[in-house]
Amino acid sequence: MDRTLIKDLRRRLGLTQRQLADSLNVDQATVSRWERGVESPRPARRAKLQRLLMRDESRRATQRSLAFLRHDYLPSTLLDDQLRLVDISASGRRHFEQRGQDPDALLGMSLERYANRAGRPELYEQLIASGMIDGSALLFRFVQNVRGRGHATVYEPIFEDGILSGMLNYVTAYFDLGDSDSETLELIEVVQADDPMQAQILHRGPGAESALRHIRSA
Repeated sequence: MDRTLIKDLRRRLGLTQRQLADSLNVDQATVSRWERGVESPRPARRAKLQRLLMRDESRRATQRSLAFLRHDYLPSTLLDDQLRLVDISASGRRHFEQRGQDPDALLGMSLERYANRAGRPELYEQLIASGMIDGSALLFRFVQNVRGRGHATVYEPIFEDGILSGMLNYVTAYFDLGDSDSETLELIEVVQADDPMQAQILHRGPGAESALRHIRSA
């Protein structure tokens, strides 16, 4: 852990050198020497700094998810640690309303129940099997075709101290997939933590290639 990272971490946590020193049971001069690169933390102190960093990253992930909804960057929803819908952005509410659903009636509903009610139990089953809950997957995306109108939705897990605390869900694109009188899942894919450069396709419907072209050109 270099001096720049220690200083950045302290500032992100909103701590003075003395406050960080107190939390690590060292004196302020020691923290100052770390930040100037005069000396490096010993293994035990380095381990504590790493834990602080992990907690900070967890806190920032939660804050990012809340900001995503509050500022309505994309049509989005927030699920809790039991995968129950707990919040919906303004454009997310419009997304549901345009599909004949009452957003308020969805609050508190579990993802499993929602998927079953929509006739898409495989969506929930694939998300669970993908590793999103245990942290082995980074992102989960699916494309749904609603009577010729397609949309791509991403699920992103939120972890605090290594434990799933919720999930952010947002629509990244809308596009036409041709005439259709039905509602179908055209694509399900996942990005694993151990191979972030690849997206593994879990389900491919008849409109999958068209959906991928639209996503890549968006």
